[in-house]
Amino acid sequence: MLDKLLSIMDAACNWGNKNLDTSIQFPKPAKKSIVFSAFSSGIISSAILMYGLFFNKKWILLLGGLGIISSIFIYRQRNP
Repeated sequence: MLDKLLSIMDAACNWGNKNLDTSIQFPKPAKKSIVFSAFSSGIISSAILMYGLFFNKKWILLLGGLGIISSIFIYRQRNP
């Protein structure tokens, strides 16, 4: 899915370059940066989840849970 998003962004940049006379290049993230992003997001989301558990705040629990799901999704989308 991440590859599809990158190809859509590349197509949009190419269209803009051709039709608007610009030189826009969309950076493609390396595997190392995707993994780092997933792990850092997971750590921060875990801290948010623990805060929600400790202070019994349901909306913070939801936010932390969604962050953990997001970090898992990002990690699974890296190029093997």
